[in-house]
Amino acid sequence: MDTICSIEPGDSLIDMETLERVAPVIRNVAHPLRLRILDYLDREGEPRSVSEIMAAADADQPIVSQQLRILKDQGVLMARRDRNFVRYEIAERSVLLLLACIRSHQGARK
Repeated sequence: MDTICSIEPGDSLIDMETLERVAPVIRNVAHPLRLRILDYLDREGEPRSVSEIMAAADADQPIVSQQLRILKDQGVLMARRDRNFVRYEIAERSVLLLLACIRSHQGARK
């Protein structure tokens, strides 16, 4: 069984302080296009430009830019200027555990 997103007997409940801290991050990440962007950036392993992210996400620039801003404002991504481009990379790597859980359930149907 995949232990990344499973609990073991005897595990204690997550404390409310932690849940209150991570809930806004989860809420902002839990959007299909934002998850796609995070998946792409994780797989590429290095900062990518908006145009590269647009191509990978198969979405228009205004939509991608809006999603990048949301992720950046939440601290999930960071942006760095590289000459004429802004390159984005994952700042909060713990959100990738959500992708690991999604992958472990990919294809599973209820």
